[in-house]
Amino acid sequence: MQLAHHGTDTWVRVADDDLVSRARTAVRQVLTRTATTAQVDDLALRAAEQSDTTGAWYPPGLTHGHAGSALLHLYAARAGLGAFDTAHDHIREAVLSTQIEPLEHHGLFAGTSGLVLALADITRDEPRFRPSLDRLTEQLAEQVLAAPPHRTERAVSDLDYDLVTGAAGTLAQLVSVTEPSERVAEASAALADYLIWLAGPAETEGTPHRWLITPASYPPVGDYHAKYPHGYLNLGLSHGVPGVAAALAAAWEAGHRRPGHLEAVAGLTRWLRAQADTDAHGPLWGDGTPVDEHGHEVSAGCAHDRIAWCYGTVGVAGALLTVASATGDEELRAAAVTAFEGALARAGQRRPLSPTLCHGLAGLVMLTLEFAPWSAAARAHLPELVGQLLDRHEPDRPLGFADLEEPGRPVDDPGLLTGATGVALTLLAAVGDQRPDWFRAFLGR
Repeated sequence: MQLAHHGTDTWVRVADDDLVSRARTAVRQVLTRTATTAQVDDLALRAAEQSDTTGAWYPPGLTHGHAGSALLHLYAARAGLGAFDTAHDHIREAVLSTQIEPLEHHGLFAGTSGLVLALADITRDEPRFRPSLDRLTEQLAEQVLAAPPHRTERAVSDLDYDLVTGAAGTLAQLVSVTEPSERVAEASAALADYLIWLAGPAETEGTPHRWLITPASYPPVGDYHAKYPHGYLNLGLSHGVPGVAAALAAAWEAGHRRPGHLEAVAGLTRWLRAQADTDAHGPLWGDGTPVDEHGHEVSAGCAHDRIAWCYGTVGVAGALLTVASATGDEELRAAAVTAFEGALARAGQRRPLSPTLCHGLAGLVMLTLEFAPWSAAARAHLPELVGQLLDRHEPDRPLGFADLEEPGRPVDDPGLLTGATGVALTLLAAVGDQRPDWFRAFLGR
């Protein structure tokens, strides 16, 4: 199998003719079934009927909305598989829908910063969107400055700081603005300062770190209270410290540098590395570190690796790679590569159930693409993983790819995070010539 590769610091893609052909065929099906926003809306309704857990469809949103489908059609058009006009139709629908469902939060996955990310990418090819992009970017800055994150120990939620909804995701987007206005720079500083505060030493008794999540702030789903009766420290890239470290590193690399910035990145990275368990393949990370009734960290051990972007070793390794790239830390880069290669070895025995990005095979492919310039094992595994992802293609299903949170319950989700749009974007990345900007939403840069 062939790979297109030039050196150790450039994009690596799959160049095997059969895989490229299969990928383009699978992507075309998703494109055809999502060509109009009405088709996407119908599919979203179908997905909601099939699942109790699929994220609510929010038209302006990036991961469960038309901003995400706009990106799919944009990257397809760049690859010669679609039309830019279709991408424009989807992003217009996303922007217009804010008149009915206003953007009330700045979050990256379902808020203003996600819509700004998609619109910024589209504006690279169509400058007529620039006024809308500038307006929304200023609106994003004002949202952040009007309601800065609160700094109260033992009252922290992952919604406050994480990549998905919190300060980390929005900071990652704001620092990508190449010529920020004064208000955008102020908002970036406010978010970075909050995350630097979060990384600082706790002052409240029984609080090991400021990012401690207590039972009062647990999400209303899952078994958090059973697993963590006294509180926990989240280890997932999606909702935990890895996303914070990645976003702060991206801000540093972009020149948005604040007092205590590098110290915060170093402290978070040091703590994160110390949380690793070890098996025959190397370091691995669980979902979270529990605390006892006195607030002391408890070594939970890690019975298995999720092999997913959201939680587990590949996501943590991706965050460490982002930090290493931003800081020029070669030892950390080597450690990230070692951890990722161990997860790849584990994945040989335990494949993700779903083909999707969040917790599935597309997420593993995305991270393998990210590591391929630095890892011989990633380069070697990439064609195989893309082939396995394509083996999940079911032409008889509405979108060709269905989300599987549990065996026997497929969900025909049109979204980016847990649906076929994300799978198709990943396939386009795997056979494309450069790193796509939408990776920022998942890796902080």
